[in-house]
Amino acid sequence: MRAYVRCAAGLLMLSSVLLAGAEKPEQLKARADAAHGGEQAKLCLEYARIELENSNALFTDGQVDKAQAAIGEVVNYSSKGADAATASGKQLKETEIKLRKLAERMHDIGQSLAFEDRPLVKQAEDELQQIRSDLMVKMWGPQAEPKGKS
Repeated sequence: MRAYVRCAAGLLMLSSVLLAGAEKPEQLKARADAAHGGEQAKLCLEYARIELENSNALFTDGQVDKAQAAIGEVVNYSSKGADAATASGKQLKETEIKLRKLAERMHDIGQSLAFEDRPLVKQAEDELQQIRSDLMVKMWGPQAEPKGKS
């Protein structure tokens, strides 16, 4: 009997993980907008990650205008997530790590683009780095300010 309960619990956990992965970006965006505190930070940055990958696919398909709009969403929701983490005092370290990974991925995507499409992505990457730097200063004070920045 215990084996059946364990098996059922395992299947339930697996199905919940699969369902969470199948969530549409619009649903995730709505959940991020409705959430508060650390949960909002987490959801905003997850949405930003998905939009970044979406923008990469759009650039690949030649839909530059839509891709640039998705890049704007990435920056907007990254900022919103950082603000939520700062205001709540929760998910600060995780938010900083995710912002760094987003900026690194955006850099990689920017390097793969046609030369004329790079400036907007570079600007967005710089904005992500600024959001991350501001978060680090809020977490650890002025000594966390990156070197060479005034």
